[in-house]
Amino acid sequence: MSRVRCALLLAAAAMVTSAIPAIAQPWTLSASRSGITLRWYADTSDEAQAHGVAGAYCGAIGRAVQLAAIERDGSAVIAHYRCR
Repeated sequence: MSRVRCALLLAAAAMVTSAIPAIAQPWTLSASRSGITLRWYADTSDEAQAHGVAGAYCGAIGRAVQLAAIERDGSAVIAHYRCR
């Protein structure tokens, strides 16, 4: 493979990689047997992903998850989930 072609392929790969948004897991602000509170940035995660994290947490303690409230603080989102 020529050096020019190799350089073009590397440049194309870098452009494609930079176009893919970073995906980050929501992080836990608090957790108890009655529920979990998660926070994330709207540009790196979404509500469905947070609901999945909360569902896994509640499921691990033998309960179902229910969204209690969502707050928006600039670009940050805070979700409160109940484990029932």
